[in-house]
Amino acid sequence: MNTLANTQEKPNCHEGYSNNIFLQGVLEGFMHGVLVLTERGEHVYVNHLASQVCDRLLENKFQPNAVPVDIWRICQALIDSRKSYPDRLFVIETEITPDESIAFLIRVRWLQMEGADSPYILVTLEEQYQSTQSLAIAEAQKYGLTPRQAEIWVLRRANYTYKEIAAKLFITLNTVKKHVKNIRAKQEMAHFFSRAKRETYHIQTLPSMISFN
Repeated sequence: MNTLANTQEKPNCHEGYSNNIFLQGVLEGFMHGVLVLTERGEHVYVNHLASQVCDRLLENKFQPNAVPVDIWRICQALIDSRKSYPDRLFVIETEITPDESIAFLIRVRWLQMEGADSPYILVTLEEQYQSTQSLAIAEAQKYGLTPRQAEIWVLRRANYTYKEIAAKLFITLNTVKKHVKNIRAKQEMAHFFSRAKRETYHIQTLPSMISFN
């Protein structure tokens, strides 16, 4: 059985891994789930987000430390690709949807560690809604949206319909439409000032490019 231990973001020291403190810091800084496995499916590292995702994907809840089948299937595909194309390095990416409310983007690639006899498998797990939510929040700050407008924009970015947004936030459909219209207006205004700023800069730099005889 391929197993995965929840180390609560503390790396399990594997041969050739204990001295890679820099890599540990990088992994700890990831916003997404990070999982490092050997080719035999032995765990090397798992951060808290990856542990949560794996727990959610497990079919057998009585085996909390098992690697989910969907994840190991992709890892196996990476292993098989090296057997078929030993001179090429692949990054395999796929999306899985355990239910209608969530989707995960999974990427697997080889990770060569100093002192290790063979490479490890690096798995990153990204919750698609979380990624979209982060983008929407950044846009809300960029365009100066109100708290209510930000709530609506986050849901709109996640492909909620106007009707679904109204039901989720307990507001009327017309209120949603009004807020979205105001959001669009703020976006257009921000884009207008951005273009105007670029054009002004271009005009100001023109004289230095012209020489008079």
